This record gives sequence, C-alpha cells and structure tokens, in this order.
Amino acid sequence: MSDPPPIPLFRAVVPPQGRARAAAALESGWIGYGPECRALEASFTAGRGGWALATTSCTASLYLAGRLLARDAGPERAEVIVPAITFVASGMAFQQAGMTPVVADVRPDDLTLDAAAAERAITPRTRAIVVVHLYGQRAHDIAALRALADRRGLALIEDCAHRIDLLDAAPPVGDIACYSFNAVKELACGEGVLLWARDAALEGRARSVSNLGLAIDTMQRAASLRHGDYSFEPEPGLKLRLSDLAAAVVNGSIPSLASTRARRRALVERYARLLAPLAPAVRALVRHDDDSFLMHVVRVPAELRDGIRSGMAKAGIATSVHYPSLARHPMFGDPRTPGAHCADADLEIVTLPTWIGMSVAEQDRVASALARAVDEAGSRAASAR
Repeated sequence: MSDPPPIPLFRAVVPPQGRARAAAALESGWIGYGPECRALEASFTAGRGGWALATTSCTASLYLAGRLLARDAGPERAEVIVPAITFVASGMAFQQAGMTPVVADVRPDDLTLDAAAAERAITPRTRAIVVVHLYGQRAHDIAALRALADRRGLALIEDCAHRIDLLDAAPPVGDIACYSFNAVKELACGEGVLLWARDAALEGRARSVSNLGLAIDTMQRAASLRHGDYSFEPEPGLKLRLSDLAAAVVNGSIPSLASTRARRRALVERYARLLAPLAPAVRALVRHDDDSFLMHVVRVPAELRDGIRSGMAKAGIATSVHYPSLARHPMFGDPRTPGAHCADADLEIVTLPTWIGMSVAEQDRVASALARAVDEAGSRAASAR
C-alpha cells in the first residue's frame, strides 16, 4: 500500500467570486493601481472613517508607517516597541524606515504584547507601540495598550496580518492598522496589504512616499490625458502600490469572509476536541469568539518540540514555528523587558495544518500523528536521562 499524500501546512483558497473579479480586471485593460485598489480602500473606510491605501505587502505598510512616524523624531533615532513573538517583518520594517525596534515581553496565555512590559520599555525616544494580533487572536491587552499610548503620547500600530476586521463597522483601535492579503491569510491574493490610518494629515504624504515621491499617480495622469506630468514631492519614496489584479481578487473574496472564518473556526474547535486527551503535553492557546482562527498553534514541552516535529514530518505532515522570538534575533539585540515568555515561549510552539477544504480524515490523521510523535519523543527523552 502506498503512503498517503503529504498534508501541507497551508493551502491558498480563492473563492469563485475572487477568481471572476480578477478575470474581469484582466479584461478591463487596467491592471496596475487603479479602480479596484480604490474600491478596496473604500471598503475599509466605509463606516469606520480614516483613510486607506493598498500596498504591496504588510512589510511595506509597516515600513510606510515607520516613515510617517520617524521623520519628526529629531537627531536621535526614534524607537518603536514590538512584541517578542511575531514575524521578523514586524521589527525589520521599522528598522528599514530609520527606527530602532525595541523587543518587549509577551503575555503567557496568548503570546501577544504584554502592556506592562511595553510600558517598562518606553524611553524619551519611543514614538510608537506595535501590537500584533497573533494567529488571528485579538491581542488581550489591546485596550490597555491604547490607554498607554494615549497617556504617553505615542502612536499605536496594529499589525493585523492574521485577522481582517471587516465583519463589523467598528474602526481599528490603533492609529494605524495593516491588513495582509498574503497567500495564506484570510483574504488571499498572493501578496498585498491594506494600510488604514486615522490621521487625515498623513494621507497625502503616504500616497507620495508609496509612489516614488510622485505628487499624482498613474491613474490620475491617465484621467487628465497628461501621462508625462511627473511632478515630485521633496521626500523620496519607493514603489509600494498594489496592482488592480491583486485588489480584484480581494474585492471578490470579501463577501466570503464570514463563511470562510466560520469554517476555520470549526476546524480549530474540532482540533480542541481531538487533542484534549494529549494534555498537558499538548496545550492550546487561549482563543476568543472574535478570533479569525487563521492558525492553530499548540504548545508542547520545549525539550520535546523538535522531536515531535520530526515525527510529524516522517508521517508526511507539515508543521511550523510561528515564530522564533525576536529576542534571539541578531538584528534586534537583547529585549529591554526580558521575561520567560520572551525567551522561551517560541521553543514550545508548533503550528498544525489548518486550511479551508481540509477534510475530517486529514484532520484525524494530524491528531493521530501528533499523539504518536508526542509519545515517541517522550520515550526518547526518558531513555536519555
């Protein structure tokens, strides 16, 4: 009997409406930044206020946020506080924008930024706090971080790469929010992001910086029939604009957001039932009703983690680690507010396959393989003592 096919960690799914709208964009003759991007921006400001800009990636939008905040920092390099457990882009983008990322500890229950740790990390050079809604969870301390930012005169930036807040009309809590459309995110178009901001005074500069410093964009020049009208703002920029082709995929996928989130929630809740007998060796993170359930991450004993992942790989099942702690990354240095979770939590993390269309049989296979891998890794560790 042949081995069963491998089970991937993620699988990108674009609903039929997204594919159809992308096909229409191809037929329109305009696939660069244009009407689909403007429609996407409008969908994120309707009922929420603020302004929005479609860019190429969450990294690009975080970089742009850093550019908007760093210019007025004076001669000293501005600092931004970032959580220890997050993708490297949450810190690296600000470093590229001329700011210094400062790593702070995370909460033990959901691994999101700890408000008390963030406050201890603040210095006179601090300009912003970045809160990451990790794995689709709404960060537990978001209200406390908003209050802290207001009290200390700082910007609060929400990294919403793992959750799209379009299912209610409430505006983001932060001053700036970045929503990812990466291939494995809630609304997937390959690469892309929507930057939302509260302060209208920043919009003109953001649009210019994201378009090589140009004062008007290609669509505006085309509308006026003046394609050679290249007028520039004094601040240089980069090419960070999303394409209409990618925006069309997202626009067509938005109506399916609620149903796809419900399907992922069902997968995560079923995992909870399947894996409950493996406690305390396998522990789930705290989840909330308004999670996006983008990923299912469990914690296992650090000394067994690598052996468990090896056992899963031998069974043909992909796993990952989301994410190695920034506290150990050579680019960021030691955390200003060190703690056990900052240093050690990532050594216990295992991300399990979770994607729309995953079958009951595939999920059962993951749970069974995880149980075997835990037993085998535990036995090896016991015999080595």
